[in-house]
Amino acid sequence: MTTSTGITGLSAMIAAAKIDEIYEVVSTHKKQLSSFGFTRGYLGVSVFTYLYAVHSGKKQYLDVARDTFDHACDLVDSDPLKAYPQDFASLGAVAQYLCQVSVLDLDPNVFLSDIDAVLLKKMRSELYIGNLGGFGSGALGYGIYFLQRSYYNRALALPIIDELVQGIVRYAIPTGEGCYWKSGMNGHHAKAAVFYPTETTAVLLFLARAIDMGLCPADFLEGIVNEAIIYIENQEADASAETGYALLRAGAAFGNPSWTREGLEILRKHAKCRQEHLTATRDAGIQHGAAGLALLFDRVARLTYDQTLENAAGFWYRQILRFDIHPDGFAGYKTLENSWNMQKNLAFGEGIAGIGSALVKALHPEKVNFDDLIWHF
Repeated sequence: MTTSTGITGLSAMIAAAKIDEIYEVVSTHKKQLSSFGFTRGYLGVSVFTYLYAVHSGKKQYLDVARDTFDHACDLVDSDPLKAYPQDFASLGAVAQYLCQVSVLDLDPNVFLSDIDAVLLKKMRSELYIGNLGGFGSGALGYGIYFLQRSYYNRALALPIIDELVQGIVRYAIPTGEGCYWKSGMNGHHAKAAVFYPTETTAVLLFLARAIDMGLCPADFLEGIVNEAIIYIENQEADASAETGYALLRAGAAFGNPSWTREGLEILRKHAKCRQEHLTATRDAGIQHGAAGLALLFDRVARLTYDQTLENAAGFWYRQILRFDIHPDGFAGYKTLENSWNMQKNLAFGEGIAGIGSALVKALHPEKVNFDDLIWHF
């Protein structure tokens, strides 16, 4: 068994067995989940179960994935921790994803019509107070939902994205060293970088994605994006992977090779700092651990065909297996924070549903692709 990310031989066999073990643990304990959301609840389990069906080649797990999605929908009204916008943006994204892979047989435009109306109203409320936020909060979080909706309903999404882009331009804060954006009163959320980038970086990634999808014109936005990049570069003594990824995506969207080169060099630098990342990485999860680094470098390697990034992806996929060190954990894993919190340990964002999904992607890179669910951009 071999993948383009470098998991071969014994490591691949161990990974395959670990995926089976993770599925059994998640299946046994998923009733402990109280959230419907993707990162914290049943939507994430439904995606992992679909991926497990691909991995195992057993179609009966498609029915389990469908039932799990239905249960997530049943929990929407009763979920005490449901969060706008991310949980509802994820509901739309997962529903469309599972439709595309034939797990669900529904019309997303009918299924999501009420959510469309609610989230548009909330996006406009955030724009009114100037809270652009990041991808986990504010108007941009709702904008991510409508980017995803454009796959099935472009006529709905196009004017909404235009409205948000106009707000982005309106709320840019100019300085003597570029421009930036900030959150309103509800805008601060401490999340992992890259998956949940800071406000100004999130704006760059959102605009790049919207341009890639043909939802807004590049020439109208190039000036303000250039100012934002100048601002970010002036704020960082040592550029983060988050910045590198934003530059890479902006360079591709705007046809600016200097941004692309700079972003690639930053990402290569981070790809080579394995010992530094090993010291800082304390678990195997997506949001804060080895699986997240593997998926990051896998993503950028596929965008750039860069060997250094591909090697880094393979390294971090293999590191996931090295965190299987807790006999009293969940399939051998524990989260760094709240290590006895069953929901965190099971869920997609920090727990084993996400770890298992990353391993499935490592072993079956040509069969599965859930980038849109974790990247959006």
